[in-house]
Amino acid sequence: MFPNRGFHRALEGRVRKRVWAAFAAVLCQCGLGCGAERCLDDVLQVTYACESGPILPELQYYEETVISAEQVVFTRTGKYAETEVNQGTWTFPADAERVAALFGDLAGVDCAGIRRVEPEDAPDGGETTHYAVSYGRRGQTLTLRYDPGVAYTDGDLVVQPIASFLSDLVLPDDAAPRYVQSAP
Repeated sequence: MFPNRGFHRALEGRVRKRVWAAFAAVLCQCGLGCGAERCLDDVLQVTYACESGPILPELQYYEETVISAEQVVFTRTGKYAETEVNQGTWTFPADAERVAALFGDLAGVDCAGIRRVEPEDAPDGGETTHYAVSYGRRGQTLTLRYDPGVAYTDGDLVVQPIASFLSDLVLPDDAAPRYVQSAP
């Protein structure tokens, strides 16, 4: 009935080895008795994005910061044609030690424990932020979208390390001002 039994057995053996390797990694990372599923994978990239809330149309913006091991790419765009937003894309080298620390903090996050909590009564307007952590070998991405009033259980395990990294990030001089200076 199954002409490729040898192939299927070999495949089962490889899968079994990977399961044991993952199990061993869990034991090494968090000790015995830790039953939560953890991402336990190499972080390839972290993306933080924010969209302005209800402000004047010419001041509305979208900003995105993409952090990889080699570089940081910061992009800012205005939402309307008559924008006063300092628009552009800036690429600059990443601080390898800081990126390694950030990726290390995010590598063992308990992904299964993070749950979106909708507000009972959503506020009218406000900034929307997005956090995405792309994991390597499994090709998975953990995404948190903070619409106004939304929270996540254990979301601070993702948000805090990223916010700390971004707070110390020095943008290029021409990217630093969010808005274009109008000539008098």
